[in-house]
Amino acid sequence: SSGINAESGGMPPPAAHHWPMSHSQHDKNGYGRGGGSEDQYMKRFKQFVATLKEEVEEEEAVTSYKSYKRDFKRSSITKFYKAHQKEEWLRERYHPDYVEPRKKELKQLKAARLEIYKKIQEMGYFEEVSVCHEDQDKLMRALDAAVILMEGGSNHDLTILDGGSKAPAAVVVKKEEEKKEEKGEEGEEKEEKEGAADASKEGSDDDEGAVKDDDESEEGMVEKEPQPLHKPQSLFVRSLTPLITKQDMIQVVKQQKIPGFLRLAMAEPLPERKYYRRAWVTFSHDTDIKEACSKLMSSKVEKYDHDLNVVVNRELSKRVRMVPPLTRSLYAVKRDVKWLETLIEELDRGAGLWMGLNTVKQEEDDEENDDAAGEQEYNNPLMAELRDFMGTTLTSSPKTEQELDHGETDEDDIHVLRDNKLGVLDKAILYLRVVHMVDFYNGNQFTNEDDMPNKIGVFHIRGPYENNLSKISLQDVSDWNKQLGEKLQGVVDEIRGVTVSESEANDIGLKTEEEVVEEFVKVNTEEQGPGKFHCPLSGKKFKGPEFVRKHIFNKHAEKVEAVKKDAVFWNNYIRDPRRPMDPLFPPTNHSSNSYSNNHGHHHGHHHHQGGNNNNGNNNSSRNVHPGFPAPYGFPTPFPAAPVPKGRKMVSYNDLDAPDEYDVLGL
Repeated sequence: SSGINAESGGMPPPAAHHWPMSHSQHDKNGYGRGGGSEDQYMKRFKQFVATLKEEVEEEEAVTSYKSYKRDFKRSSITKFYKAHQKEEWLRERYHPDYVEPRKKELKQLKAARLEIYKKIQEMGYFEEVSVCHEDQDKLMRALDAAVILMEGGSNHDLTILDGGSKAPAAVVVKKEEEKKEEKGEEGEEKEEKEGAADASKEGSDDDEGAVKDDDESEEGMVEKEPQPLHKPQSLFVRSLTPLITKQDMIQVVKQQKIPGFLRLAMAEPLPERKYYRRAWVTFSHDTDIKEACSKLMSSKVEKYDHDLNVVVNRELSKRVRMVPPLTRSLYAVKRDVKWLETLIEELDRGAGLWMGLNTVKQEEDDEENDDAAGEQEYNNPLMAELRDFMGTTLTSSPKTEQELDHGETDEDDIHVLRDNKLGVLDKAILYLRVVHMVDFYNGNQFTNEDDMPNKIGVFHIRGPYENNLSKISLQDVSDWNKQLGEKLQGVVDEIRGVTVSESEANDIGLKTEEEVVEEFVKVNTEEQGPGKFHCPLSGKKFKGPEFVRKHIFNKHAEKVEAVKKDAVFWNNYIRDPRRPMDPLFPPTNHSSNSYSNNHGHHHGHHHHQGGNNNNGNNNSSRNVHPGFPAPYGFPTPFPAAPVPKGRKMVSYNDLDAPDEYDVLGL
C-alpha cells in the first residue's frame, strides 16, 4: 500500500520491532499532519496569548511564547522525521550509507566532466561564444557537444551537430586505428601482420586523408553515421509512492526487457501531493519509445501493488531562458565575478579538481615537517583570469557600493558593459555549467543532472540588450544582486557544510552514539523474573543484564552499528539549516514568492527535463514547504522586468508582538 507505518522511535535500527514504539502516526492518507487539526500550525503571538490567563504579565507571555515556539518546532521536526525516515529521498540526503558513496561518485563524475570541458574547449566550441541572447544557438551547439561526449560519443558523433550524415573516410580510418590500439599489446603483432598484407592499399601516413575506394570499404572500413547521442528519448512517470526506491523502478524496467535502457532519475517528493514522487526513464535515441511506454504502462511495482502512470516525455521546452539585461551592469558584473571566484574555488576543492602537489613547499619543508611536504596547491587557470578581469576591465565605478546599498543612486545612469567585453565572465559561467552542473544566473546546482534525460538541461543567459535602459535604476541592480546572492550563498553554504548552531541542534534533540547504543541495549534487555533476562533479538535467556549486553555486542554487532548510523542520520537531518519539514505557519497569499526563494537550491535536486510544464500561474494556492525545491517550471525565479517605482508596500504586522523569527532561526 502507499501508506507508511511510522511506528519506530527517534533512532530506529533496521529491526524496528525491537525498538520502543511511538504513537506518532500519519494522517488518514498516511502522510504529514492532519489537515483539520488546530495544532497543525504554530500559533501567532495573539493566538497564543489568547490561551493564557488574563492576568499574565507581558514579559511572562513573551517568555512563554518563545518556549512554545521552541517546543512546537522540535515536535514538528521530530514528527516529520519519523514519518519519512524510511523513504529513500530522505535517506539519500542524510544517511551515511548514501551520503558518503554519493560524495565519491560526484567527485568521479566532476573529474570526467572536467576532461570533457577541456576537450570541448580545445576543439574550439567555446570560441567567440557569449552567454547571451545573440549567441544562444552557438551555446546550445557547444553544450550539445559536451552532452554527446558525456554519453560516450566520439569526435565522429560530434559531426552531427554540423548537419553531417556520414563521416569522411579519414575519420573512419582513424576510428579503426584507435580500436586496434585499445586491444593492447597482445594483439599488436597479429594486427601488424594483417596490416602489412594491405600496406600497398593503405598507403603512407601522408595519405591518411585520402578517400578510399569501394574495395577497401568492403574490408571492414564501412562508414558509420554519427549518432544523435544528445537527443535520447525518455518516459515520464507521473507519480510514485514515496516508499518506491530507484532500484525498485529499475527492476521493473529491466523485467520488461526494453532495449536501449540507459538510466532512471527520481525527483524530490511533492509535499502537497502526499509526498509522491515523479521519475524519468531514459532510453537511447533509436529506441521505439511508444512501445516502451506501452510495456511500462502495463506493468506495476509488485512490491507495493503500484500501477505505473507513464507517458512519453516531451522534449524540454525553453532550454535556454533569459535573465534581465541589467546583468550587464558594471555593478552586477563586479558582484558576479566575486561570486564566480568563490563558487569555482569551493566546488573545485570539494571535488579535488586542479589540485597539484606543491613541489616548492615540499623541498622547503621536507626535513622539518612531513605533513606540510605533501600539501597540494590549487591551480585552476580560470581564477587568475577572473582576478585579472576584475583588475583591468572592471577598474572604474561611478558610485561606491556603500552608496548603492543605501539606495542613493536611483537617479544615476546605468553603466552597461557590452557582451564582447565579458568573455572571461562567460568562460567561468560555462565552466560551472559543464563541470559543476551550476546554472549561475539561476543560482542553482543540479547534482543529479547526470541521471536526467538531458545531462545539461536548463541554462539561463543574459536577455536581449536594450538600448534604452532608463527604466532600470541602480537600485534595481542592487535588488537583483541581492536575490541572486541569496541563492548562490545557499549553494556555497551547502558546499562548505554549514550547519545550525550547536545550541539549536541540542534544543531539537541532538543524539550521541553512546546514548542511542545504551538505549538500544536497554530496550533489548527484558527482565522476566529474578535472575532471568531475555534478549528479543535472538530469543536467548541469560542470568544477568551484563550477559545480555555482552551478547548483543558480540552476536548483534551489525545491529549496534546500524543504530549508530541512524544516530548520524538524525543528527545530519537536524543540523541542516535547510532541512525539509512541514511548514510552521499556514500559507499566505504571497506564499508563491516565498516558495521560489525558499532554499530552492537545496541538494541540487531540481529536475528540469519536461513532463511538467507548469507556467507559474495560480501560485498563490501552493503551500510553502521548507527544504523542498520547486518543481520544474515553477515559478519563474526572478522578475523579467524591474518592479515599477512608487511607494513601498506597507507591512501591517502586529506591532505589539515580539519578533516571531527570533528563536531557533525561525
